Amino acid sequence: MKPQSRLMKRKWFWLLLAGSAVAAGLWLLGEGKAIPVKVTELKPDELRVIVNATTTSTVKSEIEVTLSAQRTGRVVKLPVREGDRVKAGDIITRLDLSEESVQTQSNLEQSKANFEEAEKNKLRAEALFNKSMIAQQDLDAASRTHEVARAQYHAAMADAEVKQKYSIIRTPFDGVVAQKYTEVGELLLPGSRIVMIVHPEQIYVLATIDEVDLGRLRPDQPVSITVDAFPGETFQGHVRRISPIVSGGKLETRTADVWIYFNEPQPKIKPGMSADVEILVMVLSNVLSVPSQAIIERDGKKQIYCAAGSDLKPGDLSRAILKPVEIGETNWSFTQITGGLAAGEQVITTPEAEGLKDQARIKIEPDEIRPSGTDP
Repeated sequence: MKPQSRLMKRKWFWLLLAGSAVAAGLWLLGEGKAIPVKVTELKPDELRVIVNATTTSTVKSEIEVTLSAQRTGRVVKLPVREGDRVKAGDIITRLDLSEESVQTQSNLEQSKANFEEAEKNKLRAEALFNKSMIAQQDLDAASRTHEVARAQYHAAMADAEVKQKYSIIRTPFDGVVAQKYTEVGELLLPGSRIVMIVHPEQIYVLATIDEVDLGRLRPDQPVSITVDAFPGETFQGHVRRISPIVSGGKLETRTADVWIYFNEPQPKIKPGMSADVEILVMVLSNVLSVPSQAIIERDGKKQIYCAAGSDLKPGDLSRAILKPVEIGETNWSFTQITGGLAAGEQVITTPEAEGLKDQARIKIEPDEIRPSGTDP
């Protein structure tokens, strides 16, 4: 063999060897870039199906009234503050009705003068009629004028009395001042709001529910209530009423109001507080469920990433397998799996992990997500 030929063969040998080394290095490098994911083992368990309100709910009082001004007047007394307890008949506001009182008194005096003059004319007409000096129709006319004047005078007296009463606003029942709308010195017009009085014990939660969930709701269903003012505490209630009317326009979510009452008196919870509710509509036993965030939708299909293998522990390496699934009920946190997966499979709960795809190499990380749909 010629020296030149032997040199060419050696050159190709070293090139192939170098290429193989590079390929092996790239393969090893790829193997070292396992995508960190979290997994949970799919196990049969209980799934509590709940319905949530579309927005933060509000604690309200079953008995509440807004006291308003009935006449134009300036506030000269307002002895209550928001949060004060009041009893039926307590003075809430005193109004100065001087501006109206002048006109009222003028009308009263004018009607009184008209009545007195009509009464004198009637007596004079009766005397003349008895002497046959006037006709019957003249006497009747004087009598009618007298009756009209008397009615107007009595009406003016009643109006003055009513307006006097309107100068003092009293609470109609025992309760709490929930809101104050005015201050001393302000001029109020008829209909101007003064205060809102609520009954503090007879309270409920008014929740707004999406129309898609209304078919699941029934009176007396149990409800878990959390109040922002008392973090960490859960109060128990039940559905009392469901509105028969669904509201909302074309561009709005269609919703209905639901009245939720506490099972026991809650004196520390006040009307106006914000609350969140979870209405329990059903409990499914011995079903497979996964954290709802594990489910992805592609091409109109529900799919889940699973980790190949079993009994995986933090630090283990595996492969991601994308599987189509069928789902059932959900409580937003967990969703029932009715087909596509079997008990014991390792479900990846972080499908948003960067680079995750079917057959991708993965590394198991610690996961604190519960493997079922039950509450802690």
